[in-house]
Amino acid sequence: MNDRPLEHFGLKARPFEIVTDPRFFYASRAHEEALARLLYLVDQESMYFGMLTGEIGAGKSITRRVFGERINRRRHYVVEFENSAFSFGELIRRLLAKAGYEPAVIPPADEMAALFQAVADLASALGREQGRQLVLLFDEAQDLGRTELEHLKRLSNLNGEIEGRLTCVLIGQPELRAQVAALPALDQRVSLRFHLGQLGEDEVAPYLGNRLRVAGHVDGKLFDEAAVAALYAASGGVPREINRLAKLALDAAASSAKAPIGKDEVARVINDLREHQSLPSLQPFAR
Repeated sequence: MNDRPLEHFGLKARPFEIVTDPRFFYASRAHEEALARLLYLVDQESMYFGMLTGEIGAGKSITRRVFGERINRRRHYVVEFENSAFSFGELIRRLLAKAGYEPAVIPPADEMAALFQAVADLASALGREQGRQLVLLFDEAQDLGRTELEHLKRLSNLNGEIEGRLTCVLIGQPELRAQVAALPALDQRVSLRFHLGQLGEDEVAPYLGNRLRVAGHVDGKLFDEAAVAALYAASGGVPREINRLAKLALDAAASSAKAPIGKDEVARVINDLREHQSLPSLQPFAR
């Protein structure tokens, strides 16, 4: 999107970019429930594993970012992994680096016993010296291999040996559930599970309004009722799809100096995407 929509609609930022900026988080019913459950998980300090899943574009990563911000940092030491597609040894080396270990002190990725001991020492020091629990957040956790998941289960065994506590939260696409279920020893340790679905039809207008207000719009009421309905019908309520369509509709409306944005602008975008096979299952949108 060029700067025309920003100037035309008086925006200070681009409202529908696919980013995980917590400022743009919309507290839908499901997203607020997910956050409440995850915060309960870490506050209990005895629940080992939590798992947040959701369809592609459902808002898992931005929820993870907000969750990381809301955790009480005086009680919890949080390390976030935005990408889980690494070996277990590399993940632990990244953890130790984030925790401030000197490079010369971090064991090589293939020295598993030393890596486990380093994590145990870190968690113990956090508990003993700071009264804090170690919390690990793994985004894109469906990319973890079977071996990595098995090692994470073994990592949770440290809770019986250390003075501190360790909690892992796995965040990923729906297939993560089957991957965890295939490992009964790990599956039995997952104390909390939540699946993020799509926004409800009544949540689309507030979702759009929230992003627009954060971006600087005076009241967030830039899409009329028919346009909102069209966006919901085309996107199925998936936040990322709403963003994609709204961004293009915003640009189309700015080009024609149209405000508020109506059904015609949304229809133009939808039909153009369908023509280019970006939305192959969508019927042509009637204007």
